[in-house]
Amino acid sequence: MKKNLLGIFSILIFAGGSLFAQTAEERAAIVSTYDLQKLSQLENELSQKFTGEQQKAFNLAAIKGWPLEIELANGGNALLIGVFEDGTPKYYETDNREGGITTRTDRVHTGGSAGLDLNGENMVAGIWDGGRVRSTHVMLENRATQIDNTSALSTHSTHVAGTMIGSKVAFGGTAVGMAPLAVLEAYNFNNDEPEMAAAAATGLLISNHSYGIPAVSSQGVPVPLYYLGYYDDNARQLDQITYNAPYYLPVCSAGNDRQSGGNTGDGGFDYLTDKSVAKNNIVCAAVFEVLDYTSPSSVVMSSFSSWGPTDDGRIKPDLSAKGVSMLSSSSTTDNARATLSGTSMATPNISGSLVLLQQHYNELNGNFMTSATLRGLALHTADEAGSTPGPDYRFGWGLMNTERAAAVITNNNVSSLIIEENLLENEVYTFTVQADGVNPLMASITWTDPAGNLLPINQVDLSTPSLVNDLDIRVSQDGGDTFFPWKLNPAVPAASATQGDNIVDNIEKIEIPSASGEYIIRVSHKNTLVNSGQAFSLILTGIAREDFNVSSHQGLKEVCGLDSSETFDLDLAFNDGNTDTVDFTVEGNPSGTTVSLSTTSLAVAGSTTLTISGIDGLSPGDYSIKVIATGSTQTVNTYVILKITDTNFAAVIPSLPTDNAIEQALNLDFTWEEGDSFTTLYDFELALENTFTTIVSSQSVQSNEATVSGLLNDTEYFWRVRATNDCADGPYSETFSFTTEESLGINDFTQTGLKLYPNPVTSILNIENNQPIEKVEILNILGQTLLTDTSSENKIALNISSLRVGNYFVRVTTDGSVSTHQILKK
Repeated sequence: MKKNLLGIFSILIFAGGSLFAQTAEERAAIVSTYDLQKLSQLENELSQKFTGEQQKAFNLAAIKGWPLEIELANGGNALLIGVFEDGTPKYYETDNREGGITTRTDRVHTGGSAGLDLNGENMVAGIWDGGRVRSTHVMLENRATQIDNTSALSTHSTHVAGTMIGSKVAFGGTAVGMAPLAVLEAYNFNNDEPEMAAAAATGLLISNHSYGIPAVSSQGVPVPLYYLGYYDDNARQLDQITYNAPYYLPVCSAGNDRQSGGNTGDGGFDYLTDKSVAKNNIVCAAVFEVLDYTSPSSVVMSSFSSWGPTDDGRIKPDLSAKGVSMLSSSSTTDNARATLSGTSMATPNISGSLVLLQQHYNELNGNFMTSATLRGLALHTADEAGSTPGPDYRFGWGLMNTERAAAVITNNNVSSLIIEENLLENEVYTFTVQADGVNPLMASITWTDPAGNLLPINQVDLSTPSLVNDLDIRVSQDGGDTFFPWKLNPAVPAASATQGDNIVDNIEKIEIPSASGEYIIRVSHKNTLVNSGQAFSLILTGIAREDFNVSSHQGLKEVCGLDSSETFDLDLAFNDGNTDTVDFTVEGNPSGTTVSLSTTSLAVAGSTTLTISGIDGLSPGDYSIKVIATGSTQTVNTYVILKITDTNFAAVIPSLPTDNAIEQALNLDFTWEEGDSFTTLYDFELALENTFTTIVSSQSVQSNEATVSGLLNDTEYFWRVRATNDCADGPYSETFSFTTEESLGINDFTQTGLKLYPNPVTSILNIENNQPIEKVEILNILGQTLLTDTSSENKIALNISSLRVGNYFVRVTTDGSVSTHQILKK
């Protein structure tokens, strides 16, 4: 049994042990903001859970003859870790299938064209994989330390380690790791997430995970169909770890399942599982080598790399890197090399490159980036890939470009900005920049989101967002257009990205190709924020240098029209140690109001408060007020908005389901017409009576839709909705009623004694007959057989959990005769 590692690591770090390349002081600074007691508790909880689930699987393996461990081709391996709900064994498997130039990482090495000297000096990374790393290999030079007691050497682990930190000296530099002077802490992937929590609590910044739960196991067993794209417990636990350790970034492989046949109905999309469905990590796709990037067509997708989306439509995988024919170290001897392909090979390409970005930032700033900043930086600067602009579910945000990401760090406060901020409940962060007039203006926000809720299983492609704190970024020009972030549509996964309100991703990026002049950046949030706030990272490129900037966390104030005055706080900051005397003036306040500033001049970083009086006479609407900050060489404008809210709502008009609708699904979407511009939320109610005495669902939502799952068969329901804001509630809409579908069953019985009935809890279709059943088939409406089973008895239970929502036919063969019945609906 593995011991609790948190205490062990604490002793090693704070005793100043030489195990780690980063100093004890640096690691202590990283964890100084962590709740270490909470991380230790999380480690223990995850360890008990993993051990319990694995032991159940081991017990079943003894009965069913499942192997506990499997050696895979090309040096990989698999480990039994649990059992799915339908009894299918659950294995972790390494993601290999059968560099540095592609990701431009070689350019930031010593002697590279970027003019930097980034090789991973004094940096440490983690690796969880399928066995022991051969640390004595000439490429690794004893810079990899096996933390756990794993003894069996692994070609896969050693190959991944070589890609991450392989030396430039070995083999004449023909196979070089991304961070060739960094140090590795190595673990076996058994009991991985508890160990990740413990390692994160010691200040570990980056770890590599080139394994996962395949869509189809090495033994040919597919996972349940609902599991593809599903936000499972492993994904949720990873998000718990990263939320509680906000400097820690796991980098995970997307998997190699696109040719597995595990999901033939989605055109190659929807193959992600396990940690690749988490929110706060980076998930890696594998592409061919790119020797000279000239356009998106330079990036060619591999035949195996798993594509998204997640069930809720998030953009996963996140990044692409070379994963085809990667030459690296092997475990057979200290001089052995192997050429392997897979997302396992792309992942250390990216994780090793990220180590260098943290190194560069630390060397320039004396501290490290949060994981949200590092993740955002890598995604913000990726090279475009794919056939259309913007992200997609194949390449993610594009091809990793380490050189460009490092340049953003180098040019911070000159032609780029990296800002780490915290948004509190009801705040709107406002910031103004000047476009450089040459490059596209790009603005992105990323945040480490709290862990989402687990959703019901056995419901394929359930689209409920796993996002908890929904932040929004908008860019606008005074009196001009508002620009929205990229978003994708999971219902049409091959479709091009569009711009709009993104309600699922914890990265949002806006690109303005021909930007010129002044732009207002606003970061806000929907609904309430868990823990009353959310840290976020803002990255801006394509901007002109400014010696100082003015921002506000109160860029929008909403008032009910009853108060006579309102205040806005504004913050002045200087870049790169500049000093100046900055004078503040105000323009554009509404007619009939007066404005004042708590201070009209600042010579050092500080704040001033804008007060606007006489607002009780204003009509409902948005009023933009410009605060002008004038220094000796530049002028910066900041815009705040006073929103006078209307309290006179019209009744909302319900849309779907229509009044008196019948045969409605048990998982149902409700929609209604949008309210006016003063609506901030909608109160939705669903009840069993038109008096709304027995409430089935009560939701407050921002958009004009709500989803309710788990309704009862053959039941009448009543629903209504109203518009609200912080000042008033509107009237409820007209009450609509509907009736749900009948129980899953059969239209008629053409065979005497044939009975079919479902068990809705386990999605098992039970079939009985007064004669022995020879065969049962489930067919789609085209007559294609989807499921089949045989029996020599007069009863059979058929697992229909893998079927998507829709209509199907049951074909039963008894005594040579065939009878077909329609299942009303699933």
